[in-house]
Amino acid sequence: MSGPLQVIIGIAVLGWILYNQLRVRQFTARRLRVAGILGVVGVVEVASTAGTHPVSVVGWTLLVAGLVIGAALGLVRAATVTLWVRDGAVWTQGHALTAVLWIVGIGIHIGLDVLAGAVAPTANAVNSSSVLLFIAVSLGVQGQVTMQRVRTLPGAPVLVATR
Repeated sequence: MSGPLQVIIGIAVLGWILYNQLRVRQFTARRLRVAGILGVVGVVEVASTAGTHPVSVVGWTLLVAGLVIGAALGLVRAATVTLWVRDGAVWTQGHALTAVLWIVGIGIHIGLDVLAGAVAPTANAVNSSSVLLFIAVSLGVQGQVTMQRVRTLPGAPVLVATR
């Protein structure tokens, strides 16, 4: 995929995630599938880009730093989601802070892309191609932490991981 197309897809995915995070939704273990699918696509994108562009150690370091930041933001975002049990099901809803943390995360990712272009130009393409992987890691951590919170809710049904 080309750089502009990756950006358009990343923005569309982020919009879809923000919409889903801010509305009231039932929480099931299947929600984690989205992070897994985005993760696979993200790894393929990064790997195919790395196969055609040499990447320096600095470039890989910036990419990993971005993923660690994404995971940390997912951890914090999980705490901003309200959980409750109604009619034997767990319901969730994010808030303004949830959305702000997503936007901050994408801003940091873009900043790391700019930094990569300045200090490790050979890594710029790989860092730019990692937006879906960044979203997947961040969403996956948020989902896992939310699942742990759900398990401690009084009256919450037992959630079983799905395949």
